Amino acid sequence: MTMPPVRVVLFARFPIPGRVKTRLLPVLDADAAAALHAHLVEQTLAMMRASGLPFEVHTTGASPAQFAQWLGSDVPFVDQGDGDLGDRMGRVIPPAIIIGADIPDLRVDHLHAAAAAVAAGRIAIGPAKDGGYYLIGLPHRAEFLFDEMPWGTDRVLTETLARLGEQAIAPVLLPELADLDRPEDLARWPQLTARRSPFALIGAMPLPPAKFGDPDRTATGAARAQVSQTALRTLWLNTGTLCNLTCANCYIASSPTNDRLAYLTLADARAFFDEIAAAKLPTGEIGFTGGEPFMNPDIIAMLEDALVRGFAVLVLTNAMKPMRRHEAALMRLSEAHGDRLKLRVSLDHPTEAVHDAERGRGSWQTALDGLRWLANNGIAVAVAGRHPPDTTDRDLRDGYRALFAREGIALDADDPAALVLFPEMDATADVAEITTDCWTILGKDPDDLMCATSRMVIRRKGAAAPRVVACTLLPDDPQFDLGATLAEASASVALNHPHCARFCVLGGASCAAG
Repeated sequence: MTMPPVRVVLFARFPIPGRVKTRLLPVLDADAAAALHAHLVEQTLAMMRASGLPFEVHTTGASPAQFAQWLGSDVPFVDQGDGDLGDRMGRVIPPAIIIGADIPDLRVDHLHAAAAAVAAGRIAIGPAKDGGYYLIGLPHRAEFLFDEMPWGTDRVLTETLARLGEQAIAPVLLPELADLDRPEDLARWPQLTARRSPFALIGAMPLPPAKFGDPDRTATGAARAQVSQTALRTLWLNTGTLCNLTCANCYIASSPTNDRLAYLTLADARAFFDEIAAAKLPTGEIGFTGGEPFMNPDIIAMLEDALVRGFAVLVLTNAMKPMRRHEAALMRLSEAHGDRLKLRVSLDHPTEAVHDAERGRGSWQTALDGLRWLANNGIAVAVAGRHPPDTTDRDLRDGYRALFAREGIALDADDPAALVLFPEMDATADVAEITTDCWTILGKDPDDLMCATSRMVIRRKGAAAPRVVACTLLPDDPQFDLGATLAEASASVALNHPHCARFCVLGGASCAAG
């Protein structure tokens, strides 16, 4: 008789604050503990999907409809039923692999190893460092492993192995892993308790280490896509990584203390403006980004120099106190140069709660006040937002449309230049590599990517001179450092980074004014 397929069964509790991860409450508040639990469940489910094995989620704490709204309607849900953990595990019909969601280091290969053991008719055990086990694979029923077990103690694994020994059963032992259950466990995975961005990718698998390692070939051996510079249309100046905010997920980790990219000076900017003029480059736009550009002491002088030379100028700003200190200068520049000066305000979401979850309490209202001041004083503005997971472009634009109408801000929410919605970036999450065949498969033109028409100037802390990098997203990766001059930086760019794939090619995004 053929054994049915081995299923992975995840035991999951609904993330209600105060009812999950309660052992962590001495160091985390109830909401943070629930958010951590939810993240671990989502991460584990994503790994189960990636395994290719059939799976179920056995639930407690909420209705199947609530779980479906959280984890997806395509997930098979089964109620765990009453009783202690042993009673509930005993109801799982073999062949099955039973896991929980408190093992951050659990990987697909662990599931495959357990599935192979179970398919061969053997019991699989994944020992946990705390004396329990994180996985049990059962080819047949084994209620004797669950009855009157001292659950929650460091004796579970020892007792389980003893009972198997009494039955002359030798289990397949998987690698020992640590679980996340007690306050002291948090130090092992500090990234899990960092402030979580509301825009973080949900259920993303970790990026395999073989990807984005070779500038010429993908992990599968296919020819990696490259982008040639067609013309330098936009030159970005990174004014430095110092910022008045510390966001939950900033792609260059700007903060009030991070000065790894130093302030550019007026002399730095002029040298590149002069190179543009001498080489008769077709550059029409100068972009200023950071950090917060208005923290740079030379920002107004750099803006004015660029405007006087005839460039259009785009400044990316959070429109908070650093910008407001320069109100008089901005009004003067706007009056002299009109719409050639534009400020794009980072208002991450049309609602205060989501924006503040990313940028800090009170930041939404302060940024909105700054945006309103710019608009009321006739200074050209645009808004940059970010896509939360599971939110459509239409819903997001509708939310901004209502906000603009309520605040009397004359921006068209359907104009992608007036309201730029950026895809989220996470260099640690898996994403497809872009091959030369992708241009045809995806219907994309490499000439439309940022690196075909733009470059960015940076000055690293302690460096003698600025450098030119391929784009705004990658100031730190050495392979995208193209030279000391714009001429040196005109080389082709290999799309050898997750941001190239997720943000530029698949996300279709660009930092320029459009």
